[in-house]
Amino acid sequence: MNRYLKTVRSLLGLLVLIALTLGLATLLRVAAPAMLGQSPVASPTPSTVMRSPLPTPTPVPMPPRSVPAVRVEPVVRTAMGNTYRLVTVPRETFKGPGELCNLQVSPDGRCAAVSICATEGVIFDVFIVDLAQGTGFQIGICHPDRTQGCRFKETWFRGWFPDSRRVLLMSDWLEILNIETGESRRITPEGETVTDAAVSPDGKTIVYTIIQGDQLILMDTTGRLLHKVSAPSPKPGARPEGIIWSPDGRFIAYIWDQTVIQFNSFGPLWVMDIQTGEQWPLSPEGVFDSFSTWSPQGDQILVVRRENMEDRSADFDLNRLVSNLWVVEVSSQNWRQLTSLKRRGAWSPVWTPDGSAVVFMANLNGQPDAWVINADGSGLVQLTFNSLMMPRSVDVMR
Repeated sequence: MNRYLKTVRSLLGLLVLIALTLGLATLLRVAAPAMLGQSPVASPTPSTVMRSPLPTPTPVPMPPRSVPAVRVEPVVRTAMGNTYRLVTVPRETFKGPGELCNLQVSPDGRCAAVSICATEGVIFDVFIVDLAQGTGFQIGICHPDRTQGCRFKETWFRGWFPDSRRVLLMSDWLEILNIETGESRRITPEGETVTDAAVSPDGKTIVYTIIQGDQLILMDTTGRLLHKVSAPSPKPGARPEGIIWSPDGRFIAYIWDQTVIQFNSFGPLWVMDIQTGEQWPLSPEGVFDSFSTWSPQGDQILVVRRENMEDRSADFDLNRLVSNLWVVEVSSQNWRQLTSLKRRGAWSPVWTPDGSAVVFMANLNGQPDAWVINADGSGLVQLTFNSLMMPRSVDVMR
């Protein structure tokens, strides 16, 4: 009888052990998905989507770069009675290495893209700065090797899309980056080395050039090839640079670079009809134009015409630059000189949105400051005095 009771007890213990094991296994199967979902290692998003744990849309190299401050002042008044604000980067607020190379306010006026470059002119830092809050973050194109996370390549900012959420970035290739989600997408094929690019006003087409300089390439935002336009023969320069779209998207203008220097390209101004592919020069023979920009009405193009190409120190020292602003009417190809600075230099011009005035940088007093002049060449007015701004670029906003 005792042996029978012991056998029953053993069987009951075994059944209890089996039941406990089965219950634990069921519990683990239920809990496992939640644990994985909460893991700091596993990610439910595709690896192509970059999401930073910091309040930035893309991973920032460590240590993070100093974000430049952007100043919005003073008021610019035009002959048409409109008022605008000057946008600059104060030198004393930027503690990182390099110089300001490019400054572009977003179409909605909320942010500015600030490009900082080394002395040699290679842009290595691009920042997005909130103009109201003063906060910002770095953006860029990541190295292909992401074993150590995203390390930014030297990156050039090549324009805002009309929605003010997407930007076009350039390294050896082109990428479209959404600054709100951090999603980026390469749009140019392997084997091409891109040298310049620009987004059309409607945001649907991108034109770019490659290092061979033998064609202008147009594609849509998915990377689908639309058209290739061969360079004229003989080529007027090394390659087209400084590409800009007309406001209606019908034409593009560009400089055929004949100098191959780092900060800016100088050479003859050309225009291309997007619909027909026809190209023609606008600059007279023997001049060196740069900083081209369409008027808001799309009927004129403003350029900086350099007068001391023989002084190569002026490639980097703005106080040694000798240049003036010129305007050409595209339909008639008639030129007129906008400024007469008498052995001084002007650069980085930008039209006011109403097209009635031009804001630019100049070294008239031996130091870079911002100036404004009416579109007819009258009313030259100094906007900043002994300014400590980073002088290579300015912008204007409402």
